[in-house]
Amino acid sequence: MNPPSDPDSAAINLQQWILNCVNTLAPLERPTVNQEKKKAAWFTDELITSKRTCQKLKKKWLLERTPDSLATHKEATCKHHQLIRLAKRSHFTERLNNNAHDSKELFCIVKELSNVNDVPPSQKLCDALSTFFYQKIATIHDSLNTTPPPDPTPYNSSHADRLTTWTHVDDAETRKTMNSIHSGSPSDPCPHHVYNKADSTIAPQLRKIINLSFDTATFPDSWKHADIQALLKKPKADLNDLKNFRPISLLPFPAKVIEKIVNAQLTHYLEDNSTLDPSQSGFRRNHSTETALLAATDDIRQQMDNGETSALILLDLSAASDTVCHRTLLTRLHKAGIQDKALNWISSFLSGRSQRVRLSPFRSEATNLICGVPQGSSLSPTLFNVYMAPLAQLARQHNLSILSYADDTQLILSLTKDPHTAKANLHEGLKSIAEWMRNSRLKLNSDKTEVLILERSPSAWDDSWWPTALGPPPTTANHARNLGFIL
Repeated sequence: MNPPSDPDSAAINLQQWILNCVNTLAPLERPTVNQEKKKAAWFTDELITSKRTCQKLKKKWLLERTPDSLATHKEATCKHHQLIRLAKRSHFTERLNNNAHDSKELFCIVKELSNVNDVPPSQKLCDALSTFFYQKIATIHDSLNTTPPPDPTPYNSSHADRLTTWTHVDDAETRKTMNSIHSGSPSDPCPHHVYNKADSTIAPQLRKIINLSFDTATFPDSWKHADIQALLKKPKADLNDLKNFRPISLLPFPAKVIEKIVNAQLTHYLEDNSTLDPSQSGFRRNHSTETALLAATDDIRQQMDNGETSALILLDLSAASDTVCHRTLLTRLHKAGIQDKALNWISSFLSGRSQRVRLSPFRSEATNLICGVPQGSSLSPTLFNVYMAPLAQLARQHNLSILSYADDTQLILSLTKDPHTAKANLHEGLKSIAEWMRNSRLKLNSDKTEVLILERSPSAWDDSWWPTALGPPPTTANHARNLGFIL
């Protein structure tokens, strides 16, 4: 297969070629449906025997209707239920131990244990969710300022290096990247595992399209569409309240391959040139959740060891990655040294995107996206880190200690060491941060912002510490959830 000279036509041809191969080698057939209920994995032979015993004793009681037969039936039923609990516990304990390092399987086990019900599909719900997801982001985006903020300081632009183009890849790197991806989109011509097993055949064709995309600084339009799967945030949540649904974006498999290749090159450039702030954790080597939590607790312990009262302010942002302003992001990337074809490629990657909600077999109409970085893309977290990078310097200008993990931002300050100056710094710092976020099209949610007081002096914090311009003061507590942990 010889791809055309433009990436989009080449991507469409690749998809059609794969689809033709699949239809030839594995034509679609109508399966024979087995109506028998599949036995649960934890339902052992011992339980089968126990269940049959209970059924026999129940029949005996129904025939005899004596106290002895009823007591025997109840005793056998209680024993059967006890065996079920033990079998389930043994089964899931073994699965958890065997998959301790497989996050995907762990999530599946948790979902199974939580009895999370699948969303009952309908065209009405599909359309309603599509409208809700789109309007939620559009409302936030339109309610914020349109003027790009003046970043507090330029990026580390003193180095001579610039990233002007993406490096070509060979078949080996393409195959390696393909085999590291274990998900795709319902719109793909075949499941992800078929891509992986046929990597030696598909990789040469995909490699040509990837390198053509780099040369033309164009991301294929057919790879810009996302299918949205709507999941309930909590088990047994109200299906009539659309706020209870979380959108999960599913991107085409080939798009994931090129995004992962670009992300590796971009991350290498950013780390080599120390572009990101050391306080930024998340999706960076040696900057994990653990390092962010250790840094926060270490700062707080040092203050408490000095007899001070600490405040940990957990700022909450509403749908932060979905409201990213493309123009502002491209400006910050340019300041970071990403220029020419490399920057134009990212601009193409961000523009012209669309999504639709899919609740099989129903699908909504596609909606065009005007902002945000694509969910489900390995490249998006790195782009978001660049977008948020100026915030750390802004906080330090007001003598505020800041730590962040993606869009989770936390400020740490001492309330009892020079409280007058600390309060003034916090007031000015929070107002500057709120203005910067507004101009960056990021919505600071004061209602969900929390303040954790780790105190030596019980009266160190009161509502006067919170700037009135930001609305009502946030709730204070002696414990809070931070990056999944209770502090």
